[in-house]
Amino acid sequence: MMTATTGAVARGSAETWTAAQRRKNRVIRWLVGALLVVADRSPKRLLRAAGRALGLVTWLAARGLRQRAQSRLAKLFPEAEARGLARRAFDRAGQSLALSLLARRPRVAAEDVVSISSEARTLLSARRGAVVVSAHLGPFEWIAPAVSELGLPTAVVVRESYDPELDPLVDHHRTLRGVEVIHRGPAGSGLAILRALRRGKLVGLLPDLPSSVPSVEVELAGERTPVARGPAELALRAGVPLLVATLRERPGRPGFELDVVELETTGVDGDELTHRVAGELSAAILRSPAWWLWMTPARASELRKNPPTG
Repeated sequence: MMTATTGAVARGSAETWTAAQRRKNRVIRWLVGALLVVADRSPKRLLRAAGRALGLVTWLAARGLRQRAQSRLAKLFPEAEARGLARRAFDRAGQSLALSLLARRPRVAAEDVVSISSEARTLLSARRGAVVVSAHLGPFEWIAPAVSELGLPTAVVVRESYDPELDPLVDHHRTLRGVEVIHRGPAGSGLAILRALRRGKLVGLLPDLPSSVPSVEVELAGERTPVARGPAELALRAGVPLLVATLRERPGRPGFELDVVELETTGVDGDELTHRVAGELSAAILRSPAWWLWMTPARASELRKNPPTG
Protein backbone atom coordinates (compact mmCIF):
# COMPACT_ATOMS: atom_id res chain seq x y z
CA MET A 1 0.00 0.00 0.00
CA MET A 2 2.82 2.23 -0.37
CA THR A 3 6.37 3.04 -0.90
CA ALA A 4 9.17 3.49 1.55
CA THR A 5 8.33 5.12 4.86
CA THR A 6 11.64 6.31 6.14
CA GLY A 7 14.30 8.86 5.41
CA ALA A 8 14.24 12.41 4.20
CA VAL A 9 14.87 13.61 0.70
CA ALA A 10 16.59 16.88 -0.07
CA ARG A 11 14.08 18.82 -2.10
CA GLY A 12 15.29 21.27 -4.65
CA SER A 13 13.62 24.41 -5.85
CA ALA A 14 13.83 26.59 -8.91
CA GLU A 15 15.09 29.40 -6.69
CA THR A 16 18.15 27.48 -5.44
CA TRP A 17 19.07 25.41 -8.49
CA THR A 18 21.77 26.60 -10.85
CA ALA A 19 20.96 27.03 -14.52
CA ALA A 20 22.73 23.75 -15.26
CA GLN A 21 20.66 21.94 -12.62
CA ARG A 22 17.44 23.34 -14.04
CA ARG A 23 18.39 22.13 -17.53
CA LYS A 24 19.30 18.69 -16.19
CA ASN A 25 16.01 18.45 -14.27
CA ARG A 26 14.01 19.39 -17.36
CA VAL A 27 15.77 16.64 -19.30
CA ILE A 28 15.08 14.12 -16.54
CA ARG A 29 11.40 15.08 -16.39
CA TRP A 30 11.14 14.74 -20.17
CA LEU A 31 12.83 11.32 -20.13
CA VAL A 32 10.64 10.04 -17.29
CA GLY A 33 7.51 11.30 -19.04
CA ALA A 34 8.57 9.74 -22.35
CA LEU A 35 9.34 6.38 -20.73
CA LEU A 36 5.97 6.39 -18.99
CA VAL A 37 4.19 7.13 -22.27
CA VAL A 38 5.97 4.16 -23.87
CA ALA A 39 5.11 1.94 -20.89
CA ASP A 40 1.48 3.06 -20.92
CA ARG A 41 1.11 2.13 -24.59
CA SER A 42 3.02 -1.15 -24.55
CA PRO A 43 1.12 -4.47 -24.60
CA LYS A 44 1.04 -6.12 -21.18
CA ARG A 45 3.06 -9.10 -22.32
CA LEU A 46 5.74 -6.85 -23.83
CA LEU A 47 5.86 -4.71 -20.68
CA ARG A 48 6.38 -7.75 -18.48
CA ALA A 49 9.06 -9.08 -20.85
CA ALA A 50 10.82 -5.72 -20.66
CA GLY A 51 10.71 -5.88 -16.87
CA ARG A 52 12.27 -9.33 -16.87
CA ALA A 53 14.92 -8.16 -19.33
CA LEU A 54 15.75 -5.25 -17.03
CA GLY A 55 16.12 -7.70 -14.14
CA LEU A 56 18.45 -9.88 -16.19
CA VAL A 57 20.60 -6.96 -17.32
CA THR A 58 20.88 -5.71 -13.74
CA TRP A 59 21.81 -9.20 -12.55
CA LEU A 60 24.57 -9.44 -15.15
CA ALA A 61 25.89 -5.89 -14.89
CA ALA A 62 25.55 -5.00 -11.20
CA ARG A 63 28.08 -7.31 -9.56
CA GLY A 64 27.83 -5.61 -6.18
CA LEU A 65 24.05 -5.97 -6.04
CA ARG A 66 24.31 -9.60 -7.16
CA GLN A 67 26.84 -10.43 -4.47
CA ARG A 68 24.84 -8.65 -1.81
CA ALA A 69 21.70 -10.63 -2.63
CA GLN A 70 23.59 -13.92 -2.66
CA SER A 71 25.32 -13.12 0.62
CA ARG A 72 22.11 -12.27 2.42
CA LEU A 73 20.26 -15.31 1.10
CA ALA A 74 23.17 -17.61 1.98
CA LYS A 75 22.51 -16.87 5.65
CA LEU A 76 19.10 -18.52 5.34
CA PHE A 77 19.37 -21.09 2.54
CA PRO A 78 21.89 -23.63 1.26
CA GLU A 79 24.43 -22.10 -1.11
CA ALA A 80 23.00 -23.49 -4.36
CA GLU A 81 19.45 -22.52 -3.37
CA ALA A 82 20.64 -19.05 -2.33
CA ARG A 83 22.22 -18.49 -5.77
CA GLY A 84 19.03 -19.52 -7.54
CA LEU A 85 16.88 -17.34 -5.29
CA ALA A 86 19.18 -14.36 -5.83
CA ARG A 87 18.86 -14.71 -9.59
CA ARG A 88 15.07 -15.00 -9.35
CA ALA A 89 14.93 -11.96 -7.05
CA PHE A 90 16.27 -9.79 -9.89
CA ASP A 91 13.82 -11.34 -12.33
CA ARG A 92 10.90 -10.81 -9.93
CA ALA A 93 11.97 -7.23 -9.21
CA GLY A 94 11.70 -6.50 -12.93
CA GLN A 95 8.32 -8.19 -13.10
CA SER A 96 7.10 -6.25 -10.07
CA LEU A 97 8.08 -2.98 -11.75
CA ALA A 98 6.20 -3.96 -14.90
CA LEU A 99 3.11 -4.97 -12.92
CA SER A 100 3.24 -1.75 -10.92
CA LEU A 101 3.30 0.29 -14.14
CA LEU A 102 -0.03 -1.31 -15.06
CA ALA A 103 -1.57 0.58 -12.14
CA ARG A 104 -1.43 3.64 -14.40
CA ARG A 105 -4.06 2.05 -16.68
CA PRO A 106 -7.62 2.77 -15.50
CA ARG A 107 -8.99 -0.30 -17.27
CA VAL A 108 -6.82 -2.67 -15.25
CA ALA A 109 -8.73 -3.58 -12.09
CA ALA A 110 -6.75 -3.98 -8.90
CA GLU A 111 -8.52 -7.27 -8.18
CA ASP A 112 -6.98 -8.67 -11.39
CA VAL A 113 -3.57 -8.35 -9.71
CA VAL A 114 -4.34 -8.59 -5.98
CA SER A 115 -7.18 -10.56 -4.44
CA ILE A 116 -8.34 -9.92 -0.88
CA SER A 117 -9.95 -12.76 1.07
CA SER A 118 -13.08 -12.30 3.13
CA GLU A 119 -11.01 -12.61 6.32
CA ALA A 120 -8.62 -9.89 5.18
CA ARG A 121 -11.53 -7.69 4.08
CA THR A 122 -13.07 -8.05 7.53
CA LEU A 123 -9.85 -6.94 9.24
CA LEU A 124 -9.48 -3.95 6.93
CA SER A 125 -13.11 -2.80 6.90
CA ALA A 126 -13.70 -3.28 10.63
CA ARG A 127 -11.19 -0.57 11.42
CA ARG A 128 -11.94 3.13 11.29
CA GLY A 129 -8.43 4.42 10.88
CA ALA A 130 -5.39 2.14 11.04
CA VAL A 131 -1.68 2.10 10.33
CA VAL A 132 -1.05 -0.53 7.65
CA VAL A 133 2.53 -1.73 7.35
CA SER A 134 3.81 -3.64 4.35
CA ALA A 135 7.08 -4.56 2.63
CA HIS A 136 8.75 -4.16 -0.75
CA LEU A 137 7.49 -7.63 -1.57
CA GLY A 138 6.14 -8.24 -5.06
CA PRO A 139 4.16 -5.48 -6.83
CA PHE A 140 3.40 -3.74 -3.53
CA GLU A 141 2.18 -0.62 -5.33
CA TRP A 142 -1.05 -2.52 -6.05
CA ILE A 143 -1.98 -2.96 -2.37
CA ALA A 144 -3.37 0.54 -1.85
CA PRO A 145 -5.44 0.47 -5.08
CA ALA A 146 -6.79 -2.97 -4.14
CA VAL A 147 -7.88 -1.71 -0.71
CA SER A 148 -9.28 1.51 -2.17
CA GLU A 149 -11.23 -0.56 -4.71
CA LEU A 150 -13.11 -2.09 -1.76
CA GLY A 151 -14.47 1.39 -1.01
CA LEU A 152 -12.19 1.91 2.01
CA PRO A 153 -10.53 5.33 2.48
CA THR A 154 -6.84 4.82 1.82
CA ALA A 155 -3.66 6.88 2.02
CA VAL A 156 0.02 6.13 1.50
CA VAL A 157 3.11 7.81 2.89
CA VAL A 158 5.73 8.07 0.15
CA ARG A 159 9.14 9.50 -0.51
CA GLU A 160 8.86 12.60 -2.63
CA SER A 161 11.15 13.28 -5.55
CA TYR A 162 14.08 15.66 -5.23
CA ASP A 163 12.29 17.64 -7.95
CA PRO A 164 8.74 18.64 -6.91
CA GLU A 165 7.70 18.79 -10.57
CA LEU A 166 8.28 15.03 -10.86
CA ASP A 167 5.82 14.20 -8.07
CA PRO A 168 2.65 14.41 -10.20
CA LEU A 169 4.15 11.91 -12.66
CA VAL A 170 5.29 9.54 -9.93
CA ASP A 171 2.04 9.80 -7.93
CA HIS A 172 -0.34 9.57 -10.91
CA HIS A 173 -1.16 5.87 -10.49
CA ARG A 174 -2.05 6.44 -6.84
CA THR A 175 -4.23 9.52 -7.18
CA LEU A 176 -5.86 7.98 -10.27
CA ARG A 177 -7.30 5.27 -8.02
CA GLY A 178 -8.47 7.50 -5.20
CA VAL A 179 -5.49 6.98 -2.90
CA GLU A 180 -4.37 10.01 -0.90
CA VAL A 181 -0.63 10.66 -1.14
CA ILE A 182 1.23 12.09 1.85
CA HIS A 183 4.82 13.11 1.15
CA ARG A 184 6.92 12.42 4.17
CA GLY A 185 9.58 15.10 3.72
CA PRO A 186 7.75 18.42 4.12
CA ALA A 187 7.24 19.99 7.52
CA GLY A 188 3.90 18.94 8.92
CA SER A 189 3.84 15.53 7.27
CA GLY A 190 3.46 13.86 10.66
CA LEU A 191 0.38 15.94 11.40
CA ALA A 192 -1.00 15.12 7.95
CA ILE A 193 -0.67 11.41 8.72
CA LEU A 194 -2.39 11.81 12.09
CA ARG A 195 -5.22 13.78 10.46
CA ALA A 196 -5.69 11.05 7.87
CA LEU A 197 -5.88 8.43 10.63
CA ARG A 198 -8.41 10.52 12.56
CA ARG A 199 -10.51 10.82 9.39
CA GLY A 200 -10.73 7.03 9.40
CA LYS A 201 -8.21 6.31 6.65
CA LEU A 202 -6.04 3.24 6.32
CA VAL A 203 -2.55 4.74 6.08
CA GLY A 204 0.12 2.59 4.45
CA LEU A 205 3.85 2.66 5.15
CA LEU A 206 6.81 0.43 4.22
CA PRO A 207 9.55 0.29 6.87
CA ASP A 208 11.43 -2.83 5.68
CA LEU A 209 14.33 -1.00 3.99
CA PRO A 210 16.70 0.99 6.23
CA SER A 211 17.13 4.74 6.07
CA SER A 212 18.16 7.67 8.21
CA VAL A 213 15.31 8.05 10.67
CA PRO A 214 14.98 6.94 14.30
CA SER A 215 14.99 3.16 14.11
CA VAL A 216 15.09 0.01 16.19
CA GLU A 217 17.66 -2.74 15.65
CA VAL A 218 15.64 -5.86 14.86
CA GLU A 219 15.96 -9.27 13.24
CA LEU A 220 14.53 -8.99 9.73
CA ALA A 221 14.81 -11.79 7.17
CA GLY A 222 17.78 -13.35 8.92
CA GLU A 223 19.81 -10.21 9.53
CA ARG A 224 20.13 -7.58 12.23
CA THR A 225 19.00 -4.37 10.62
CA PRO A 226 17.38 -1.06 11.62
CA VAL A 227 13.64 -0.71 11.05
CA ALA A 228 11.86 2.62 11.45
CA ARG A 229 9.88 2.90 14.66
CA GLY A 230 7.61 5.53 13.12
CA PRO A 231 4.72 3.22 12.14
CA ALA A 232 4.52 1.75 15.65
CA GLU A 233 4.67 5.16 17.29
CA LEU A 234 2.00 6.53 14.95
CA ALA A 235 -0.38 3.69 15.82
CA LEU A 236 0.21 4.13 19.54
CA ARG A 237 -0.05 7.92 19.45
CA ALA A 238 -3.24 7.92 17.38
CA GLY A 239 -4.75 5.01 19.32
CA VAL A 240 -5.48 3.06 16.13
CA PRO A 241 -4.80 -0.57 15.20
CA LEU A 242 -1.60 -1.62 13.48
CA LEU A 243 -2.11 -4.04 10.60
CA VAL A 244 0.54 -5.88 8.60
CA ALA A 245 -0.54 -6.42 4.98
CA THR A 246 1.76 -8.31 2.60
CA LEU A 247 1.53 -10.03 -0.75
CA ARG A 248 2.07 -13.66 -1.69
CA GLU A 249 1.57 -15.43 -4.99
CA ARG A 250 -1.87 -16.89 -5.63
CA PRO A 251 -1.66 -20.68 -5.68
CA GLY A 252 -2.35 -22.14 -9.09
CA ARG A 253 -3.07 -18.92 -10.96
CA PRO A 254 -1.42 -15.59 -11.80
CA GLY A 255 -1.53 -12.71 -9.37
CA PHE A 256 -1.22 -12.22 -5.65
CA GLU A 257 -3.22 -12.52 -2.44
CA LEU A 258 -3.14 -10.00 0.37
CA ASP A 259 -2.43 -11.41 3.82
CA VAL A 260 -3.53 -9.17 6.69
CA VAL A 261 -2.59 -9.60 10.37
CA GLU A 262 -3.51 -7.32 13.27
CA LEU A 263 -0.83 -6.82 15.93
CA GLU A 264 -1.63 -6.44 19.60
CA THR A 265 -0.77 -2.90 20.69
CA THR A 266 -1.93 -3.01 24.31
CA GLY A 267 0.78 -2.70 26.92
CA VAL A 268 3.71 -2.33 24.52
CA ASP A 269 5.96 0.57 23.61
CA GLY A 270 7.16 1.64 20.19
CA ASP A 271 10.32 -0.48 20.27
CA GLU A 272 8.53 -3.70 21.21
CA LEU A 273 5.84 -3.09 18.62
CA THR A 274 8.52 -2.50 15.97
CA HIS A 275 10.03 -5.91 16.83
CA ARG A 276 6.60 -7.47 16.30
CA VAL A 277 6.25 -5.70 12.96
CA ALA A 278 9.65 -7.05 11.91
CA GLY A 279 8.62 -10.57 12.90
CA GLU A 280 5.51 -10.47 10.72
CA LEU A 281 7.38 -8.93 7.80
CA SER A 282 10.12 -11.56 8.09
CA ALA A 283 7.55 -14.34 7.98
CA ALA A 284 5.98 -12.84 4.85
CA ILE A 285 9.36 -12.39 3.15
CA LEU A 286 10.36 -15.99 3.83
CA ARG A 287 7.05 -17.24 2.45
CA SER A 288 7.88 -15.57 -0.88
CA PRO A 289 11.66 -15.00 -0.80
CA ALA A 290 12.12 -14.52 -4.56
CA TRP A 291 9.83 -11.47 -4.49
CA TRP A 292 11.77 -9.39 -1.92
CA LEU A 293 14.59 -6.92 -2.65
CA TRP A 294 17.56 -8.83 -1.21
CA MET A 295 19.94 -6.70 -3.27
CA THR A 296 19.25 -3.62 -1.14
CA PRO A 297 21.66 -2.88 1.72
CA ALA A 298 20.82 -4.08 5.20
CA ARG A 299 22.05 -0.71 6.39
CA ALA A 300 22.12 2.74 4.85
CA SER A 301 25.25 4.88 5.11
CA GLU A 302 23.20 7.81 6.35
CA LEU A 303 22.20 5.83 9.43
CA ARG A 304 25.32 7.21 11.08
CA LYS A 305 23.35 10.40 11.57
CA ASN A 306 20.52 8.62 13.41
CA PRO A 307 21.90 5.44 15.05
CA PRO A 308 19.26 2.83 15.91
CA THR A 309 18.44 1.76 19.43
CA GLY A 310 17.39 -1.57 20.88
